[in-house]
Amino acid sequence: MKIIRNILLVFCSWVLWLLVSQFFFCPRFKFNDPIPFEGPVLYNPYDSIDSSHWVKSNFHAHAHAWEGATNGHGTAADIHHAYKALHYGVHCVSNYHHIDTTYSTHTNYLSAYEHGYNIRKTHQLVLGSTEVQWLDYLFPQTAHNKQHILSHLSGPDNVLILNHPALKNGYTAEDLTQLTDYDCMEVLNPSVTSTAQWDAALSAGKRVFIVGADDIHDVISKERLGTRCTFVNVRNNSAGEVIHALKTGQSYGVIVGENQSHDAIPQLQSLTVRHDTINALMTQTASEVTITGQNGKVLALARHTDRISYRITPDDRYARVTFKYANGTEILLNPVFFTPKNGYQPAPVYENFNETMFFRSIGTCILGGWLLLLVRLITGQRPQRYGRRRLSWR
Repeated sequence: MKIIRNILLVFCSWVLWLLVSQFFFCPRFKFNDPIPFEGPVLYNPYDSIDSSHWVKSNFHAHAHAWEGATNGHGTAADIHHAYKALHYGVHCVSNYHHIDTTYSTHTNYLSAYEHGYNIRKTHQLVLGSTEVQWLDYLFPQTAHNKQHILSHLSGPDNVLILNHPALKNGYTAEDLTQLTDYDCMEVLNPSVTSTAQWDAALSAGKRVFIVGADDIHDVISKERLGTRCTFVNVRNNSAGEVIHALKTGQSYGVIVGENQSHDAIPQLQSLTVRHDTINALMTQTASEVTITGQNGKVLALARHTDRISYRITPDDRYARVTFKYANGTEILLNPVFFTPKNGYQPAPVYENFNETMFFRSIGTCILGGWLLLLVRLITGQRPQRYGRRRLSWR
C-alpha cells in the first residue's frame, strides 16, 4: 500500500506541476483590442506575380517516426516519391517534433516539423527552421499559453502556420482576434475547413495568409493524398523563395475535386487593383465566384465566369476571392486589404510584467503548500491539534 501511495503522490505532484506551469508560470500578455484593416492604400499580394511561375506544394505530411509512437506510415522517401508523381514542386515531411533531412541536398528541400503535443491539438507547422522547439502546454490552452508558444516559435527566417485551427477548437475565433506572431493559417485540411477562423483573424486586422495541405498520415494507402494543396509563386524553386512567397501572400489554397486532374488544376492568371477596383482572372471558367469581406460577409457573387471585378470600399476592410468549380475544386485567394501609407505594421503584443509576477507568486504558494503537505505525508507527521485540556481533581 505504501508503494501505491508513493506512486500516486508522484503522479499528483507531476500533474500539479504541469497545471501550475501552464496556468500560473506562463507569461501574461497585454492583448490589443482588434482593429480592422484601415488606411488609404490597398495591399495586393499578387501585384508582382508571374502567372507562369506557380508551383504546387504540400507542407504537411507524416511518415513513420519515433519508433511508431506517432501516427505515420511509410518513409519520408515514400512521401517525396508520391508527391513527385503528382508533379508537386515542393513536398515536405512534417513529423511531430522532428525535422526530416531526406533529400536535404535537393534544391526544393524545405525543412518542416509539426509542433504540439497537447490534448486539444493546438498545433503549429514550422517551415524553414534548423532546430526543433519543445515548449508546449498539455492541457486546453489559454490565449496567454498560445501567444507564448507562437512568440517562442516565430522568426524572420521561418514560416509559422496555425494548423487546422477549427479541429477540436484548437484556436477559437476569440483567440484569433488577439494572437499575433504567426504568418499563415492552414485553412484547408481534409479533416476540417477553417474559413470562419480565417475571417475572424482578418476581420481583426491580422495579416494572415492561406495554406492548404493534405496532413497525410498514411502515404502507403494514399488516403488524403493530393486532396489539398498550396500554390506558391516562385521563380526558382528554393526554400528562401517559398518562405518569401508564403510570408507575403504570393500564394493561394486549393481544395482538389475528386475528378480533378492534378495537371489541369485552374490557376490564377492575374489579380490587379486599379484605384479601388479589384479584378481577378483565372485560367478556367468557374461555376461560382464569391468575394468575402469583413466578418465573413459576402460582398459579390458571379456565376459561370473565369473573372470577377469588385469596387472595394473602406467599410469592406478586406476582400478575398473564391472560385468554385463543378467538379468540387475550389481556389481560395489571399485577401486584398487596406493599410496605412507606410504599409502594414502588426501591433506588437507585450508581456504584462505585473500580472505575470502576480500569477507566478500564486503558483509558487501553491507549490510550496503542496511541498509541505508532501513532507507531512511522507514522514507521517500529523498536524497538532489544539484544544482545552480536561482538568482532573484529585
